[in-house]
Amino acid sequence: MATSREDISTLKITPLSPAIGVEIGGIDLRQELHPDTIAEIRLAWCDHSIMLIRGQDLTEADQFRFARTLGTIAPRSRPPVEKRDYVPDPDNPMHLVTDRVDEKGRRLGSLGHGEMWFHTDKCYEERPHRASLLYALEIPSSGGETKFASLYCAYDRLPASLKEKLEGRRVLQIYDFTTTEPAVTDDRLEELMHYWQPIFVTNPDTGRRALYASRLMSARIEGMEEPESRDVLAALCDLIEAPDNIYEHSWRPGDLIVWDNLSTLHARNDWPADERRTLRRCTVEGETLY
Repeated sequence: MATSREDISTLKITPLSPAIGVEIGGIDLRQELHPDTIAEIRLAWCDHSIMLIRGQDLTEADQFRFARTLGTIAPRSRPPVEKRDYVPDPDNPMHLVTDRVDEKGRRLGSLGHGEMWFHTDKCYEERPHRASLLYALEIPSSGGETKFASLYCAYDRLPASLKEKLEGRRVLQIYDFTTTEPAVTDDRLEELMHYWQPIFVTNPDTGRRALYASRLMSARIEGMEEPESRDVLAALCDLIEAPDNIYEHSWRPGDLIVWDNLSTLHARNDWPADERRTLRRCTVEGETLY
């Protein structure tokens, strides 16, 4: 049943933090949404970078249907050299983020257990995925929170001298699929996904500029010697990760969070080793950055 035009008035949009994010209430994503409702939701997402929709009971088909309101479903990425003990089905763009294993001890999903540093999805590809949709299935009793940082606010806070110094430069984005910590040595580049991206990017929906760097995946700034590049990246990441620039989300089963990878970093906290955490993720294609 499609949402009627009058149903737009039932949307409840509530800020999650001063820096980033809104919660959207009053919708059931199992239903087809009216085009005007979709436009209202997309506007809130573009303006606030992340949106939380709680209390959903979604199948994979439901999640895909809503993702398609934001763009084309993105395929799974494969590293140049496969070293993972869990290799996802390349034909299924939905995958589990989980620490569960089967009866033989084989992983049932990716990014199993533990803390993960701030990063943005698929920044190491020429056309990074624009949107990520993460749906909570199984949540531990404590820990496992996801933190989101605003790259809009980080750009706006840059000192003018540093902004001028970095204008027009690129940053090497790189990721090792086998770890949740940086692995950026030049001698391994051919084995890893990597791409030189603009360090400042412009969001096509809002026209706002964002600081496109992260502690996990940004390895080196173009045109700088290694010590200077390392120090500048550390300073940028400290600015991005300022406590007042972050929203930390405590998950409940049925939560769906959608974030904009051009204007947001995300990270996660650890959780008890004897408890399981399972979420379901798909992404939406993006464009070449400028």
